[in-house]
Amino acid sequence: MSTPWFHVTSLPAAGDAIALDRDEAKHALGVRRLGAGDGVTVFDGRGGIADATITGERSRDGGPVIRVVSVRRQERRGVDVVVGVAPPKGDRLSTMLDMLGQLGVSGVVPLDTQHGVVDADGINRARAERILLEAAKQSRGAWVPQLGPATGVREFVTASVAEGREVLIAQPGGAVGQAASGRAALVIGPEGGFSAREVEDAIAAGARAVDLGPTILRVETAAVCLAALLRARPA
Repeated sequence: MSTPWFHVTSLPAAGDAIALDRDEAKHALGVRRLGAGDGVTVFDGRGGIADATITGERSRDGGPVIRVVSVRRQERRGVDVVVGVAPPKGDRLSTMLDMLGQLGVSGVVPLDTQHGVVDADGINRARAERILLEAAKQSRGAWVPQLGPATGVREFVTASVAEGREVLIAQPGGAVGQAASGRAALVIGPEGGFSAREVEDAIAAGARAVDLGPTILRVETAAVCLAALLRARPA
């Protein structure tokens, strides 16, 4: 049985000790009911992983102190995917973030679109970041997806191209296919779809339109579908 995972901001060296923060301590003691001698895995969300053991000590805040046994690094695997997406309403945003986090995408960027129903700059960022972190822990992912600042469609495409990413914009009538490179950016529109101008600007900036099939997908379905297709194949 695998040990429970907990997040720390930085990993100490083997033999050193560190205290879990308040949220992680609450989960370790209250939910998992862990105690002295129990093994845990801690990670920093940037590829660093450590095997550790809970000591009998407590921090000043009352959280458990753990001692690191060994440290290792896990490189990113598969296609490096960043998802630019118009945020869906309500709990659907949480569901989408959770699934994208489990898939191990590199980042999620809220897009400000003409037909968007949610203010991309007004989402609860603290809650969104927590969902991405919890998804990484649940899926045993060493890398926590980064939540980028809200931006426009053309700006997202331009920045992604500058990073050397192949950009795919989900659009009916586009080509059927996947990114050929090991680094990709996905552009997913709102419920009402992108405006014609947004599509034109995205393609002019370097995006390639791809068709996700004959049915109209919800925002979160489209984002997860396309991300899964890319993440499932080797880089």
